Amino acid sequence: MPERHKKPKMAQFLKDNQKRLQEFNDRKGEKYTREPWMLNANPAAEWTTEILVESEQADH
Repeated sequence: MPERHKKPKMAQFLKDNQKRLQEFNDRKGEKYTREPWMLNANPAAEWTTEILVESEQADH
């Protein structure tokens, strides 16, 4: 079977992508921080007291 020649497009894409990620990390704006509830395995399934109160108020 003849050997396939890899196209350099993917290598160029990876270089460009790395540059963009570096630019994104070097920006001077406010950093995005995750809220504690976002770090849970399934935040949608967790019922906090705020959610319970809101659901009680919505029912009445």
